[in-house]
Amino acid sequence: MGVDKKIKKFLRDAIRVAPKISNKGELFELRNGLVSQYPQTRKDAIRKIIQQMTSGKDVSSLFPDVLKNIATQDIEQKKLVYLYVANYAETHPELCILVVNTFVSDAADPNPLIRSMAIRTMSMIRVDKILEYIEIPLRKTLVDDNPYVRRTAVLCVAKLFQLNPDLCRELGVLNDLQDALSDDNPMVVANALAALHEINELDPGSIDIKKLVSQNVKRFLNVLNECTEWARITILESLSEHKPIDPMESQEIIDRVVPHLQHVNPSVVLISVKCILIHLPNLNTVHDSIYNKLSTALVSLMSTPVEIQYVALRNIRIILDAFPNLLRKELRIFYVKFNDPLYVKIEKLDILLRLVPVDNLKHCQMLFNELKEYAKDFDHEFVTKAIQSISQLAIKVSNGGEDTNNKFLNMVMEEFVSIVQEREEFRDILMRCVCDMLRYDSDNNLIKETSKNELGAIISSWQDIDTIFTSDLGSCNYIWFITNYTNENLETKLEPLVEVFDELGSLTQMSLLMGVVKCHNAVSSAFLQKILELCTTDVHDLDVRDMAMMYWRCLSIDNGDQIINQLFDKHEIPKLHSTLDHFSKETLQSLLQELSTLSSVYFKPISQMQRRPNEVHIIKDKDIDELKGMATNEILKNMNDDVLLDMGDSSATRSTGVLDELNDLFDITGDMGKVNISQKTNNNNNNTSNSHATDLLDLM
Repeated sequence: MGVDKKIKKFLRDAIRVAPKISNKGELFELRNGLVSQYPQTRKDAIRKIIQQMTSGKDVSSLFPDVLKNIATQDIEQKKLVYLYVANYAETHPELCILVVNTFVSDAADPNPLIRSMAIRTMSMIRVDKILEYIEIPLRKTLVDDNPYVRRTAVLCVAKLFQLNPDLCRELGVLNDLQDALSDDNPMVVANALAALHEINELDPGSIDIKKLVSQNVKRFLNVLNECTEWARITILESLSEHKPIDPMESQEIIDRVVPHLQHVNPSVVLISVKCILIHLPNLNTVHDSIYNKLSTALVSLMSTPVEIQYVALRNIRIILDAFPNLLRKELRIFYVKFNDPLYVKIEKLDILLRLVPVDNLKHCQMLFNELKEYAKDFDHEFVTKAIQSISQLAIKVSNGGEDTNNKFLNMVMEEFVSIVQEREEFRDILMRCVCDMLRYDSDNNLIKETSKNELGAIISSWQDIDTIFTSDLGSCNYIWFITNYTNENLETKLEPLVEVFDELGSLTQMSLLMGVVKCHNAVSSAFLQKILELCTTDVHDLDVRDMAMMYWRCLSIDNGDQIINQLFDKHEIPKLHSTLDHFSKETLQSLLQELSTLSSVYFKPISQMQRRPNEVHIIKDKDIDELKGMATNEILKNMNDDVLLDMGDSSATRSTGVLDELNDLFDITGDMGKVNISQKTNNNNNNTSNSHATDLLDLM
């Protein structure tokens, strides 16, 4: 197949007569190609211009020459020119007044593709003066016989509303847009719905979108199977926001949406899951088959590319907070694969910990063995997360309250003892995990004393304490451990941290103060005095300073020891029940409403996300003469490089020629709501080839 294409290309090039445009495509060469007598050369020049335009190069100085090629029967060439015009309608809207007459005429062209391109591009011109001429073309295309034109026109209503809401209301096209919801074509319905949502976002008081959706629910359900993927997402999003009147309506919506859980597009699957989950609470009874289908749909997302897997895992994390048993039987699906990227591995570990059932010790043991293998990986961040997951698993399993679960806690502690001995580079996270487990066991005494003593002996032997911890939390937990479980030689162990006290984090400084005060009977008065002085004189954190002042005053009174002992009574330490993060009820409800959106990836509701204002630059209150000057300056200011390459013409000659060209192009007058460009004829063919402006006007 590839050889055939090469042969055809070779034969096509062999019989070609028209000159080619070089790959470099300088501006002077492109301009000459645009006015070539060969149609193929003109098309090649337009392709090169589009290529440079998409790569970021400003080719707006070629605007007059490109426009001469818009009046053609070649659909491909016309599409390329419209693409060029549409691009500069966004960045240089004043230039597009040159071709408004063509837009108006093309909007009535027999070809529906040309009609749709004309109305689409015309709605993108951000010039207030030109928007007045869109009324007749837009009204005609909104009721066009061709559905492709209608689906384009309804989106143009939203663009027009963004540019000029008052004009949009004055023309009454909002009513036409609402009528489009009852169109026979599913794509027109979906596009109209998307346009209404966009308009509602721009101005919530302009239309009642909730009422419109409620009135057309059955219509949306009927056209759902006939829509494209993008249209299905639009309709499903609207159905998920709909408030049903009774459980029967919710049941009908779920029944119609369930088949889309098997769609090949992950976006359709996610939005279908969202729609079903939102309507599930409205049902009187929920069959297990619905949960099974939801589970199967979410599992299918794990066979997609890793980028989509990440988005799916973030959404699954939200879903599991609201429906913890939804994927309980799918634990193995989320096991980490060797070729998974790090961001997917981290998310899978979080999902595994939430899925493992605490009442099934076999599955807990399997996951524990799996996590031990992950802890042997070479990636430091992944190993850190795996070690943390082991402690989180132990605490979760021990919350079951059974004796076998308590044995699991001791088994994990013994594993940590061995890891502490073998993996010195992970002392930071190990210290945090061990202390989490000890805080959890502060009342129950489930962890064996032998394990605590062995761990205490290992930690007590560590040297260079001031450098082995990479985080504030690691050193905090170290201080908490040695002040609670190893009181021997406390001064010697804490002295390295005291020497670099001003370099420590505020949490470590606070922990060091509390630890030394708690064990003030096990340290010398000089050491205690030094800590209190450092905390009251060399600390910028007000909490640390105020806490030190309070302790100093307590120790200075007669029954100070008794007060300190009461303050640090270990039975009053709050017990740690879980180390897994959970969303608040309000946040979870918001995130469920925003599944499959960017907020579900950031775990932050849209209301809390800082959004940039939707500002659109529109050229307002400019008459034709002012627009003419703006367009002339925009084209001429980009001609310097082109003039340098035109060795045969002086800059003054070239500039004068372009100005003459533009003077002819700008012969625009308004009459009866239309734009009329003066038509000029030229009987001399030789003179026609020498005048850019006359060529353009003849083509129009």
